[in-house]
Amino acid sequence: MNLSISKLTKTFTRADETIELFRDFDLTLNAGEALTVLGPSGSGKTTLLRMIAGLEQPDSGTIQFDGQDLFGMSPEERRAFRLHHIGFADQYARLLPQLTALENAQIPAAGENKDYSTRAKVLLTEFGLAKRLDHFPAELSGGELQRVVLARALLLGPEFLLLDEPTSALDAARSDSLLGLLRDVNRTHGTAILLVTHNPRVLDFFPRSVSL
Repeated sequence: MNLSISKLTKTFTRADETIELFRDFDLTLNAGEALTVLGPSGSGKTTLLRMIAGLEQPDSGTIQFDGQDLFGMSPEERRAFRLHHIGFADQYARLLPQLTALENAQIPAAGENKDYSTRAKVLLTEFGLAKRLDHFPAELSGGELQRVVLARALLLGPEFLLLDEPTSALDAARSDSLLGLLRDVNRTHGTAILLVTHNPRVLDFFPRSVSL
């Protein structure tokens, strides 16, 4: 599955001021590829990912997956498409504090007529968390929390993984460890990765890039 963005434009209004995040923005990401989107704080990186996930509509332009217009779908169709084709992980590692790592990783499978516990265990083990399956978020380090979030995003086997500043809360060593893991996910699982960040260090792992 391929992603094609053409002439994307997005503005928002704050007080009496209209602020343009980007205009006529183009991007192409083919199956199995990885791309870094670089931009400073406030440049619209998170908004871009939200639009690609179908959570926020652009002012103009198109977002297409294999030629199908994302915003030509009904809201229900977009929701189903996002659930099964797009994984999303942001910088805040939001996990439910009352659930274990294994339970948190299985959240996307709620309502699915299939047991995903084995797949969740496999992913968490692959990410070095075999001994943390029954631990709660408060018992995990920042890097471990991000790995649980990553396992959760990959649970249903999405073709695309959208990552919003995944290393912003990590120190240099943990950042490199997570980026190395993401590179392995891209190469081993064939998952296309679109990573937005302000940190040029990411280019050491994902050199193909565009700027906002």
